[in-house]
Amino acid sequence: MHSPSAEHRALQRTYGDLDFITLARDRGALPTLFVDLGYTPDAEFNTLHGHQRLYFWDSANQRQVDVFVDTLRMSHTLDLRQRLHVERRTIPLADLLLTKLQIYEINEKDIRDIIALLRDHPLGSGDEETINVDRLLAILTADWGFYRTTVKNIALVREALSEDGLAEEPDIVGRLDELERAVEAAPKTRAWKLRALIGDRKPWYELPEEVRRD
Repeated sequence: MHSPSAEHRALQRTYGDLDFITLARDRGALPTLFVDLGYTPDAEFNTLHGHQRLYFWDSANQRQVDVFVDTLRMSHTLDLRQRLHVERRTIPLADLLLTKLQIYEINEKDIRDIIALLRDHPLGSGDEETINVDRLLAILTADWGFYRTTVKNIALVREALSEDGLAEEPDIVGRLDELERAVEAAPKTRAWKLRALIGDRKPWYELPEEVRRD
């Protein structure tokens, strides 16, 4: 919806699932909604995890739906409660980028999504077709673990740019450079600094449970 570059020959990929997020106050209506749309709820998963995540399956189209409640909890936690009404159809670009940068075990598809977002959108202030640097910094200067995974993933994006023949595109490389400079220069919270002292000696990420149908 935001990035025409997703159709670039080096960035095209398949989409096997749909991800949504809702507020906790609205989650009670979702099971009925998705059943009416032809989806089957995963009763066991939803009973165990429904306070933070719901799962539905469309057998006819071999398509799955994940619904996150209030926050996206994967390798890291991203609170989206105040961000759901900024954009009409998706979460804001900065948050879309953060959902990819937070993945510890990042894969090629997620890297392609990062490149597409950076290819099509400048970094700046505000959220309208702009990757809001203030939002990125609010997360990455308060949570060392999120920052650590982001730095690792930026390095992997740079490697992928070389492999895909996109390394010469100044917008993408320049925006990666700009993001890194902004994060490194920004003041960090006390909690960030204390966790940084521990560093890699303690895991800084979670390995989320993946729900898949055979």
